[in-house]
Parts: sequence; C-alpha cells; structure tokens
Amino acid sequence: MVSYLPIRSLALLVVLGLAANSGRAQSVPSVESGNSLSTSDGRSGSVPGAASQPTAASSQFALGVSDVIRVNVWKNPDLSQTVTIGPDGFVSLPLLGDIHVAGETANQLAQLLTARLSTYVVSAQVTVSVVDIKSRQVYVTGQVGRPGGYPLVAPISVLQLIAQAGGLNTFANRKGILILRGSSGNTQRMNFNYIKAIHGDSKQNISLQPGDTVIVP
Repeated sequence: MVSYLPIRSLALLVVLGLAANSGRAQSVPSVESGNSLSTSDGRSGSVPGAASQPTAASSQFALGVSDVIRVNVWKNPDLSQTVTIGPDGFVSLPLLGDIHVAGETANQLAQLLTARLSTYVVSAQVTVSVVDIKSRQVYVTGQVGRPGGYPLVAPISVLQLIAQAGGLNTFANRKGILILRGSSGNTQRMNFNYIKAIHGDSKQNISLQPGDTVIVP
C-alpha cells in the first residue's frame, strides 16, 4: 500500500514557506514623498541636498562691526570660513584678502564674493549666513528672567523684549521701568509702564533701537 505521508509533509512545507515570504515582504521600508525617508525602525531622515536656508530677517539687515558670518564656497571647504567683522568693517578671506563687508546684507555679500571668486574658481557659488549678531543689540537689565543683550534683527517693542527675556520677576517695579537711548554724553530717558502696556496703552508701544537699554528696577 502506498503511503501519502511524504506528500502531505511536502505540501505543509510549501505553505509554511509562502507564509514566511509574505511576512518578510510586509517589513520592507516604505519611501514617502517629500523631504524625508521613512525607515523600518520608524526614524525619519532628511533627503541629501535638502539644505536649510538662512532666515529672511537675518539675510536682509546690514552687517556691522563684530557680527559673525559664515562664508560657504560650494565644493571648496578650504575657502569656506567663519569670520568676525573687524572694527574697520573688513574681513579677511582666502584668495581675496581683506574685503569690506560692513553695510552689506548677507545676500549682497554673497553676490559680491561670488563675482570676486569667479576669477579664481570655476563656477564659484558662495552663500553667506549670519552666525551671531552683535552690531545690532538691545539690552535689558534688572528684574527679568534672563537679563543681557539680545540681537535686534526685526522691530521689537519693550513689551516684546521683556517677554523674550523671560518676563518680569515677582518683585519688579512694573510702573517704573526705564529706557536709556543714545551715547553717554547725550542720553535720552524714557519711562515705561508695564501695567498700562499690557492693557493696550498705545503710548507705551515704544519700538527699541540698536543700543537701547531697558532697566527693570
């Protein structure tokens, strides 16, 4: 009599093999549209070449003394530098030497350096980004969460600066805040009432200028 056990065993092995292949197929990583990749462990990563761009605010204001900028020359790391603008408004760059940059925006400077480097580098491409703003700062001292200097990239009011500095401390004199503006020989003093400001008094909506100091007693 013929035994059918081997045949049944073979059929069982085939079914198990198909199930295993189906399980493996479901674990293949999927690629999503856009600027990220979805992997099998749930992490996401940026697509190569999707570089971040400098903010519009920092690329439009005029550079000044003590500002720190990053000059990137595409495919030329030896020519790329992070430099601080000197007291005379100049920076020193490879191949180009001393370049006056104060008064230029980051975008304007990138165009200028691209044109200058084209003499030495084929298809030169330069980008300039602002690393640290020190030429345009406002200061807040006294009874706030984080006293110190803050870069003035976009227009900011006293109320906004106080919020950026962590708000007022418990014992701050909310009605006696003082704003100092100008040089030591010609200092302008302006009073600021925090209570009136938060209740919508338009007279308290003072826009700060570079070098202003807000004193919170």
